[in-house]
Amino acid sequence: MTLLERLKIETRAAHDRIEAAIDLDRRISSRDAYRDLLIRFYGFHEAWESEALEAAPDRTFFQSRCKAQLLARDIEALGLTSDEIIQLPQGRPLMPLRAPEAVLGSMYVVEGSTLGGAIIAREVERKLGLNAETGCAYFRSYGRDIAAMWKSFGAVLLEASSPETDDLIVASAQQTFDVMHDWLCEVP
Repeated sequence: MTLLERLKIETRAAHDRIEAAIDLDRRISSRDAYRDLLIRFYGFHEAWESEALEAAPDRTFFQSRCKAQLLARDIEALGLTSDEIIQLPQGRPLMPLRAPEAVLGSMYVVEGSTLGGAIIAREVERKLGLNAETGCAYFRSYGRDIAAMWKSFGAVLLEASSPETDDLIVASAQQTFDVMHDWLCEVP
């Protein structure tokens, strides 16, 4: 079994838990509800990206996948000012990301969410009339390159895979799902 297969199997319950709890229909039912959802995602990404960058195995690769700025752009398009966005709460505490392998496990969750983001983007466009320029850049983050971006991340993950690192990668992915669930599903 490859590391990607193991991650999919061992994080399935956590993935299903967050998907059920997030109540996406309610959170994209109006522009205000959608903006509140983006604010929660922003709080996670802003904190996670700064922490994960410190231990990322390849900083350039990692930075090319950061999404906090896309979220800030969306939130601004939906009415908040740059000054208000800077003051938004951030998701702390995060899980420890002290090793490059821990960052890769955490990235598995964040990168995987971009796949679902493409589906969410279509719903946001249908229900709210928003596109990548008017408030849906985050969910459209990779545009047409989404499959290629996932494939390139998978290649990096498989290259890092070894009997010594796989447990840490999987544990980090599971912890990321837990932290993300607690932050996104918490009532602010």
